[in-house]
Amino acid sequence: MTQRLTRVLIAEDSPTMRRHLANVINNVPGLRVIGEARDGNEALALVGELKPDVVSMDIRMPVMDGLEATRRIMNQHPTPVVVVSGLVEQDIDLSFQALQAGALAVVEKPLDRSDPGYHAKQQLLVNTLAAMARVRVIRRWEARAEPVDAHAGGAVPVAGSPVRIMPEIVAIGASAGGPSALSVLLRELPADYSVPIVIAQHMPEEFTSGLARWLDKATPLRVQVAQDNLILEPGAVYLAPGNAHLTIGRRQGRLISRLIREQGQHRYQPSVDVLFESVAQTCGKAGIGVVLTGMGDDGAAGLLAMRQAGAQTFAQDEASCTVFGMPAAAIASNAVVHVLGLSNLATTLAQLN
Repeated sequence: MTQRLTRVLIAEDSPTMRRHLANVINNVPGLRVIGEARDGNEALALVGELKPDVVSMDIRMPVMDGLEATRRIMNQHPTPVVVVSGLVEQDIDLSFQALQAGALAVVEKPLDRSDPGYHAKQQLLVNTLAAMARVRVIRRWEARAEPVDAHAGGAVPVAGSPVRIMPEIVAIGASAGGPSALSVLLRELPADYSVPIVIAQHMPEEFTSGLARWLDKATPLRVQVAQDNLILEPGAVYLAPGNAHLTIGRRQGRLISRLIREQGQHRYQPSVDVLFESVAQTCGKAGIGVVLTGMGDDGAAGLLAMRQAGAQTFAQDEASCTVFGMPAAAIASNAVVHVLGLSNLATTLAQLN
């Protein structure tokens, strides 16, 4: 049987970079560039005409930038978009706005051939394009406000009711679609939130600091990248670095962050499973675990460990997810107590304060 080609549209204003990206993509079996756009306006037109499986989207382009192009593509011709971004601060900020507008992932432009990590960045680009091409996207980017009563696989539904056991930590795992979901979730929480929040978001290391800055501006909470042996403070959010697993420990009665630099057998670094399992061991029933939108099954085993330790466990419902893979896997593993829409998740967590 002939392998079906994944059809890629490149949106990039630099002719040199377009040629480079086309060569990188076309050299991968199963991937094929079917069109090239010089600006966002051309990208929008070509998406409608060529119907690619995935779009490689530059951010800073003339006529229409990648942010506006992503918004319009998701409104008019919903198609998986991968932002291919530089690392200057303006590009990073626009990249996260594009994720909020519906892009599925952001990866670094593989620019410098002398960079020791150049080939790894190339591989990440093509792997991300291939993976995101399989995601079905629809015109649905606003969180649902009405009560949700969805459940499956042994999950117990609630309708926005507060969790009765006062926790000492909230742990969140996310992947594709996660930055947008996190911004919705965190902006509903008060600045004086009573417990720390720890997050494992699948994202390249180069963009973790940018995500922290973006969320810090978008939410009332203090957001930072976690460091090793840091005391976790109430009302603060700690993101796992892109090159380490984040775990939770205890020192003199205070919760602290601990980083594991070795990836081990885990497919992802940071791993949601590693974070959740450490919360289960350290906090037991005083933990809250939340699995948000994302591909794959990372977090299912760790959330089950949290549930077995007595913690309250949540999953984002399919209707409000960009990608239902991670929540679905957690639900199927009987790790989830409550399945809620994103807005109801935010309301429920806010009621913990």
